[in-house]
Amino acid sequence: MAHEPITKMELPVVLLVDIANRSDPPYADIRWTGLTLDRVEGLQQAVGALSSRPYVMVLVVSDSGGEVVRIINRLKKEFPSIPVLAQTPELDASAVIDVFRAGAFDYLLEPVPAKKIEQLVNKVLERRTLGAHRQRLASQLLSERRKVEALKEKITKADPFEQIIGSSIATRRLVDTVREIARTDSTVLITGESGTGKGLVAGIVHAASDRRSGPFVTANCVVYSKHLLNSELFGHERGAFTGASRLKKGRFEIASGGTIFLDEIGEISQATQLMLLRILQERTFERVGGEATLEADVRLIAATNKDLHAAIGDGSFRPDLFYRLNVIPIHMPPLRDHPEDIPALAQHFLAGYTRRHGRFAEAFHPAVLDRMSEYGWPGNIRELENVVERMVVLCRSEEIGPDDLPPMLLGAERSRVRLARGTLEEIEAARITEALHEAGGNKKLAARRLGIHRSTLYKKIERLGLDCRRSEHGVSDDATRAANC
Repeated sequence: MAHEPITKMELPVVLLVDIANRSDPPYADIRWTGLTLDRVEGLQQAVGALSSRPYVMVLVVSDSGGEVVRIINRLKKEFPSIPVLAQTPELDASAVIDVFRAGAFDYLLEPVPAKKIEQLVNKVLERRTLGAHRQRLASQLLSERRKVEALKEKITKADPFEQIIGSSIATRRLVDTVREIARTDSTVLITGESGTGKGLVAGIVHAASDRRSGPFVTANCVVYSKHLLNSELFGHERGAFTGASRLKKGRFEIASGGTIFLDEIGEISQATQLMLLRILQERTFERVGGEATLEADVRLIAATNKDLHAAIGDGSFRPDLFYRLNVIPIHMPPLRDHPEDIPALAQHFLAGYTRRHGRFAEAFHPAVLDRMSEYGWPGNIRELENVVERMVVLCRSEEIGPDDLPPMLLGAERSRVRLARGTLEEIEAARITEALHEAGGNKKLAARRLGIHRSTLYKKIERLGLDCRRSEHGVSDDATRAANC
C-alpha cells in the first residue's frame, strides 16, 4: 500500500513525551530529515498537545517502566487510535508485559537511532493507510449489503399477479377474482382443463395472502397410489407398514403456517376423501399408524380438471367434501377462449427460453403468431409453452419463422374450426389422438407434448374410451369414438 512519504509531511508527526528529567534530554542533538518532532514534559502537556494537533504517533520516554505504563494507560483512554511507543534505558520484563497490555505499539530500548524512529513512523503510516483502505472496503461492502437487502425486499414486495400474462377480458377478470380471494383464508377450489395454469394461480393466491411467509407445499394426488397418498399427505409413524423404517412428516404437517395445494383432487379415493373432510371440518389429523392428534394450521387450495358434479353423480366423489372444497371457486378459462393473449404469452415464453438455452431467437414472424392464434390449443398454456420451447431450441435465426412451426400448427386453421365445433370430450379426444399420432404411439412422449403427466394421460384414454392399440396403418384420426390409435 502506498502512503505519503514523511519528507513531504508538513504537520508534526511525533510527539515526544519526555519524563526522564535528565540533564541531556533524549534526541536533543538529533535532526531527523523530514521528520517533525514536538517535545513535551509530563502527561498534562501530552494530553493538551494531542487535543490540539494531529500526530502520527507518540513516543513516551522514561527511566521508570511503571511510569510509562501509567502514561500509556491514560493516553490510550483519551486517544485510543493513536499509536504509542515506550522507551526505557533498561529492559524490565514485567513492565514490557504491562506496556503491551496497555495498548502500546512497540517497546524500545535506549539508545535508539533516528533511522529506527523514521522506520517506525513509516510502519505506522503504512498501517494507517491499510486501515483506511479496509474502512473503505467495509463501507463498500455495507453499501452492497444494503442494496442486496433492498433488492430482496423489493422482490418480496413484488406483485405476484405480474406472473399472469395477458390483457384479455377473461384474464383481467381472473386477476381481479384471485386478488380478492388472496385476502381471505378460505378454502379454494380451482377448476379448469389441464395446462390452464391452476398451479400458478394457487401459488399466486399463497404469495398474495397473509400466509406468504409460511411454506407453500404441493402434492399431485394422481401420482401416488391410494395407500402411498395417505402417507404422503398425513405422514406415518415408524413401523406403520412394511418399509416404514422411520417417522415421516406428511405434507399437511410440513405446510403448517402456510398453504397446501392438492392438484388432481378429483382422483383421490373415498378413504382419503373422508380424511380430507375431517381436516376441513375439525382442522386435525393423525399420521398413518399414529395416535397423536395433530393440528392442521394450513390453507387448503385444491385443483382438478375433472367434472366433480359428474363424479358426485356416479358416486366417485363425496358431495360433502365438494361443498367443503368449493367455498371459493376459481375457474381457469381454456386458452381458446382468450386467444388474444397468445402473442403476449408466446413472447414471454420466448424471452425465458432464449435465456435458459442460450439461443438467439428474439421475435416471431407475424405469420407464426397468426398460426398460433388460430390453433385450438387443447393442451392450453402448457402446450403453448412447450411449443415455444421447441421452436426456440430448433430455430437457427433471430426470428422464429413459419418453417420452425411444428406440424400440428401448420394446419392450425382447419384444426381450430374442427375443435370449435366439437364437444369438450371430442376436443380432448382429438388432441390426445393427434399427440399420440405425432409421438408414434409413445404415451410418455405424447403426455409431454400435451403438458400433462403420463398417469393423467392413461386416465383420460380410459375415460374417453380410446383404444390405443397400433394398427398396421399407424394411428387413426378418429377420436370421437373408440379408435385404433
